[in-house]
Amino acid sequence: MKIDFAGAFYKKTEESSFKMKFVSGTKECVLLHFYNPMVITLDGKQIETQANACILYRPGTPQIYWCKNNEFENDYIKFLPADMTFFNDFQIPFDEIFYVTNADIIRREMTDITYFLTERYENHDHELLDRLCKVLSNLQNNRLYPSIKTKRESEIRFRLNQLRKKVSENPEKWTVDLMADDFFLTRSHFSVLYKKTFGVTPQSDIHFFVNEKALKLLNTTELSVQEISQKCGYNECENFIRAFKKTNGVSPHQYRKQKGE
Repeated sequence: MKIDFAGAFYKKTEESSFKMKFVSGTKECVLLHFYNPMVITLDGKQIETQANACILYRPGTPQIYWCKNNEFENDYIKFLPADMTFFNDFQIPFDEIFYVTNADIIRREMTDITYFLTERYENHDHELLDRLCKVLSNLQNNRLYPSIKTKRESEIRFRLNQLRKKVSENPEKWTVDLMADDFFLTRSHFSVLYKKTFGVTPQSDIHFFVNEKALKLLNTTELSVQEISQKCGYNECENFIRAFKKTNGVSPHQYRKQKGE
């Protein structure tokens, strides 16, 4: 997975007058860990945190925070994965405050990331990805939950993300019924839960991932449309062509021709 890093710092100290105010957020994801109690604005509401609060900002989410009357220390990483499914392997929510038991769990990795981004004489892409994954894993494993309900909701979201990742890798092999069975729920209950989590129905997601696979095969291979339709799970090529045109506005043949011009 390609990750673009825009910056990082271990135990950066900010003056008492400092106030972060990016009302339009940033183009990268930003992971923050605060050593001091902070005031963080989320959805227009000011939240006073305890020490060892963390937050993972999604790109575009407003970032507004400060410390009352004191200087403060924080760790941060600004980064952007080539594919946001990178986060499916980690049980960490976006744009929510959570706590960790001990800041030492990420100390070594944060120190390494800070060093690798300032040491320009060698390529450290592999090491940076390794340390970032360790930071996220350690935060996930040492995350404190404010309630049993919150923990259960987070676990459900994590399992859904894992299932969605499996579907995206081989969408032609999945149906809504199979997804529901994998989650040990009825089709109707699963569909409601899925849409509440991702904002789309599971059937719509299957269609989306199948279409993405079709586009990739048309762009990167010389397989015939018939062969691609079979790899996308269609028994009848005509049905594949009809579905492709409905989604993309052109037939697979026209799409490939346009890309080749």
